[in-house]
Amino acid sequence: MRTMALGIAAVATLAGTPALAADMALKAPSAAAYDWTGCYIGANTGWIGSQDHYALAPSGNYLNPPGIDAPPNFFRTGDFASNIAALSNSYTRDGSGALIGEQAGCNKQAGQYVFGAEFDAQWTSLKNSVNTSYAAFPDPGNPTFTNSPHTEQASSRLEGLLTFRGRAGYAWDRLFLYVTGGLAVGEIKSQTNVTFAATGALTATYDGAVHVGSTTTDRAGWVVGSGAEYAFAPHWSAKAELLYIDFGTLSLNSPLIAATAPFALGAGYNWSTKIRERDGVARVGVNYKLN
Repeated sequence: MRTMALGIAAVATLAGTPALAADMALKAPSAAAYDWTGCYIGANTGWIGSQDHYALAPSGNYLNPPGIDAPPNFFRTGDFASNIAALSNSYTRDGSGALIGEQAGCNKQAGQYVFGAEFDAQWTSLKNSVNTSYAAFPDPGNPTFTNSPHTEQASSRLEGLLTFRGRAGYAWDRLFLYVTGGLAVGEIKSQTNVTFAATGALTATYDGAVHVGSTTTDRAGWVVGSGAEYAFAPHWSAKAELLYIDFGTLSLNSPLIAATAPFALGAGYNWSTKIRERDGVARVGVNYKLN
């Protein structure tokens, strides 16, 4: 371009006509708007928090009609409904952790509207737990007997997270604002331990009863959110994103594994745990546009 301008200037000088040089002056072309169309890969990091609801309660044979012997027993009879209700407890706990991961996706721009799809895989340190102790109290169904002191422990950990989301938004040249939503899949590890003290008292119920269970499951849920992305170089962009994830309610049964005589390890006695998992994500990342 510079060589061409010098050539034109030389012609104008030789011609001795300043007006000719002015008419032939070249105008610099305006910069083209950024095009978001194309596929990309990237990495991200950020914070993840949860508000989990735990509900623990006797289940299995404990729900059978009461018999002569207090549960657990060889005959697999159950407990009074009023005592089942008294031993059912709910908790809400907040937890938080870090996350780091990678993403890949593609965009298509039409005018100033941009549509696309993105997949990301995350590792997280998010965990939450309950640890509560209860003193002995009379059995509401038969106050002659007393429920032994006991502890309830439950925990959940989100070890991995995948999302498959659509993105749609509006671009102002290099700035892209969008909403997003789709499918979330989480690898959730949960465990429960409900242990009654072994008092040896003849009128103690659940004496020495220990219930332990754990599971790791891939849980599907849904995710929605919004974000902003800015292209700071021809192939590079930076983004910030907020997501809300709901994995619904997962269930865990913790079987009876120990009891103090004369209580027996009758098969089918369990303590149930229901966990409602809801998470929030705040993260930043960078993307490299492949084309």
